[in-house]
Amino acid sequence: MANRKEMIIASAMRIRNMLFFHGYGHIGSCSYLLKPMRIIGKKYINIGDHCSILHHARIEVIRQWENKNCQGCLNIGNHSSIEQRCHIIAANQLNIGHDCVISADVYIADCNHKITGINKNIMVEPLEIKKTSIGNYCFLGIGVKILPGVTIGDNVIVGANSVVNKDVESNTMVAGNPAKIIKKFDTVLNEWVKV
Repeated sequence: MANRKEMIIASAMRIRNMLFFHGYGHIGSCSYLLKPMRIIGKKYINIGDHCSILHHARIEVIRQWENKNCQGCLNIGNHSSIEQRCHIIAANQLNIGHDCVISADVYIADCNHKITGINKNIMVEPLEIKKTSIGNYCFLGIGVKILPGVTIGDNVIVGANSVVNKDVESNTMVAGNPAKIIKKFDTVLNEWVKV
């Protein structure tokens, strides 16, 4: 009986995904997105199984900017959640690992506008694209900003309102503006220790 019920639920989820997520690159089973939200380039967005993206998210995958082609692609691993009002911009391949929690009001980008002169609207300036990625089992506190060119390892905790402008190694806790290491996970003691 349980197998039949699971099969019916799985079939219903597949039908729901076909109806509501038409046009996305991939939406995994049991994943959901809450509207309203702003999505640009949805066919280049791949979301794993059991993921959630809450309302008022702004996700932009850039494939062209000022007549120049970009390789924008966003990949989100299984069991990851993105809370309300997050802003994610991908002009290259931006990966968010599995089992991540990205709190409300977080900003993640892999590009910036170059400033080539004065008296110019910044929205017509060219993009400077830098590889950006977030590992597995990461927690980004509320209001965190991940700037272009940052690689975050696995098992990383980023404190609320931190601005991360350089790479963060695995098993590390960072906080501040700019973010600095405050603790590391000691695998021998099996606990977080101050640096």
